[in-house]
Amino acid sequence: MDLVRIALFVVVALALGYVVARRMGLSMDDLFAGDGSNGVGETATRFVPVANVAALGPLLARSHGGPVVLFLHDMGCPISRAAYRRMARLGGEIPLVDVRRAHALSHAIEQRTGVRHESPQVIVLRQGQAVWSASHDAITTQAVADTLRQACGEAS
Repeated sequence: MDLVRIALFVVVALALGYVVARRMGLSMDDLFAGDGSNGVGETATRFVPVANVAALGPLLARSHGGPVVLFLHDMGCPISRAAYRRMARLGGEIPLVDVRRAHALSHAIEQRTGVRHESPQVIVLRQGQAVWSASHDAITTQAVADTLRQACGEAS
């Protein structure tokens, strides 16, 4: 009887894990990728929540020292979850705005950068200004990486 309970527990745990992963926008391939790498080598992506409008000033100031990638994300949107997975392959630190919870912040970003709000959206900041933006399926790891290389080249 104990073996049956253990087997039942394992099946329920796997099913619950699958449901949670799907709600996070992950596929079975994402869950069981061979070596656990994120496709970018040894560099892991760290999403840093941007809490409020006051946090926008330091991000713009930081962009004077090098490009800053800002990711506007709606956790409940499947398109946004797909963009999140692509951004996770980029590596480094990425400020993340939860647009569902931070309406005032989304509006402030639009006002300060001149980039009309969409979600999902990536905005690359350089010298306190938006130098590139993309939304929806135009958000690709390669496009963001190419933009960052170009922005770093301009900084030199």
